Amino acid sequence: MDTPIKLLFLCTGNSCRSIIGEALANHLGQGRLLAYSAGSQPTGKVNAHALEVLARHGVTPEDPRSQSWDEFEQVPLDLVITVCASAAGETCPIWFGEAPKVHWGVEDPAHVVGDQATIDAAFEKTYQEMHQRLSAMLALPLETLDQQQLKNALVAIHQAAE
Repeated sequence: MDTPIKLLFLCTGNSCRSIIGEALANHLGQGRLLAYSAGSQPTGKVNAHALEVLARHGVTPEDPRSQSWDEFEQVPLDLVITVCASAAGETCPIWFGEAPKVHWGVEDPAHVVGDQATIDAAFEKTYQEMHQRLSAMLALPLETLDQQQLKNALVAIHQAAE
């Protein structure tokens, strides 16, 4: 595939997981990935804890905002990654665009209640899960894979993480 590979991280609210995925992909990808994020029902606000966990790890998102997937209907994407946790009863948005779709289910830290340490731990877990998957993706020979090979590899990365 040609790089950068254009990814869209998609979830319902686009306030935490997809924001973390976008920021990490752009940070770790160093020109090999170009990531965006969106939601089917965006909250309109980026969760402050998502920005805090990124800052703790030295990741500075370019322009974090909770936005609708409508903004990406005409954007040529190489891949769409849904990050909702369907095992937790969440309904994952269905992307009808032509880009291949992969599911990387990650629990939503925005729903965690408790003291600050508990909330911080939930966001750290999300950060680490996304970091692990993106690092595994970046270890692949991205430039030599076609779209189907990339999709299959990302499915395997998710299955190994479960």
